[in-house]
Amino acid sequence: MAEGRQVSVIVPNLFLRVPVDAAVKAAGHLPLPAADAPAASRSPAQVVIADLGALGPDVPASVRELVAAGKTVLAFGPHVEGELLATARAAGAVVLPRSLFLERLPELLRAALPPGGETR
Repeated sequence: MAEGRQVSVIVPNLFLRVPVDAAVKAAGHLPLPAADAPAASRSPAQVVIADLGALGPDVPASVRELVAAGKTVLAFGPHVEGELLATARAAGAVVLPRSLFLERLPELLRAALPPGGETR
């Protein structure tokens, strides 16, 4: 699998991690576990899927770190935390409420990793 087809995954909750990994694999990509934003920023993956709750106390700084490393960040969080979702979005992530994220993940992956190898 080409380097651009790896996807870093920062999702520690296994109830969420299993369907995220399954969606990444179904899209033809390889999910790579990452413990945190610094680990994902060092990864060869061009796309990072992140649970905002796993990015530490300064979510916008973690998102900016990933974006500065050239990563496309696909992230989710609780719908009741609108401010958190908005600050992550403003920092450069594509953000959806957790309730919509898994449903839209295949579409998000197609946009971030289109066929032919060009990345968004």
